[in-house]
Amino acid sequence: MKKLLLFVTLLSFGILTYSQPAKEKLIPVTTKSKSGLSLYNQGMKYFNDVHLDKAMEAFNEALKQDPDFFMVNYQLALYYLLNMDIDNFGGYSDAAINSKTKLSDAEELLKDALVGLRKGSNNVTDIGKRLIEMYPGDPNSYNNMVSFQTLAGDSTGVVETLNRAIKTTANSASFYNQLGYAYLTLKENDKAEEAFDKYIELDPKNPNVYDSKGDYYMSVERYDKAYESYMKAYSIDPSFSYDKARMARQLYEKETGRKLEIVPI
Repeated sequence: MKKLLLFVTLLSFGILTYSQPAKEKLIPVTTKSKSGLSLYNQGMKYFNDVHLDKAMEAFNEALKQDPDFFMVNYQLALYYLLNMDIDNFGGYSDAAINSKTKLSDAEELLKDALVGLRKGSNNVTDIGKRLIEMYPGDPNSYNNMVSFQTLAGDSTGVVETLNRAIKTTANSASFYNQLGYAYLTLKENDKAEEAFDKYIELDPKNPNVYDSKGDYYMSVERYDKAYESYMKAYSIDPSFSYDKARMARQLYEKETGRKLEIVPI
């Protein structure tokens, strides 16, 4: 999801602020640092490709350039909340909510979502709907809505949002990944497999596509196929999937009583 970025300067309270232009129909991202904005976009690409270590590194570097960077603090707050890390959620949400940067209307909406989540509300999907109405062509509008629906426990809504995103936005690979997991949650295994296969078709060089297909095979207890898929991911990037492959092998051998040969490392 690499994008060509144009940088627009806005004078706000005497501070030079960089933002993605509204004409690109993307959610505006405001920051005091041009290099920080570039790092943020790198981080979002890594995040969508599920290279989480690289995403976190880019986000942290962006915060070094601009500690008051709202969208970086927002993304990290939401990530940690979804992963039930309340301490980190609290720290990053505080930083986002207290940002002194003049925010765009969309960023103000996301700030309102954080305020609601900090007050204990798990349902901020109305904000997600407004964001999609404002920026229907931006994949991040749908990603935010999916996060809000996940927090609200609305798996059916997640599927609806992802299918809409696939029809509306230009790059749909990461949405098929999320759709596969959403269908697994709903126990719709055939649809899950179709979604993961489409993810592989659209992004075959990304190790995460095979890691995700491995997760599908684990879910349906096809442990030998899970092993093969995890090892495919590992062969592309050794930071992926090897522990999962060993678990799949162990489960296969326990279930069948037969050895499953490990691919040499």
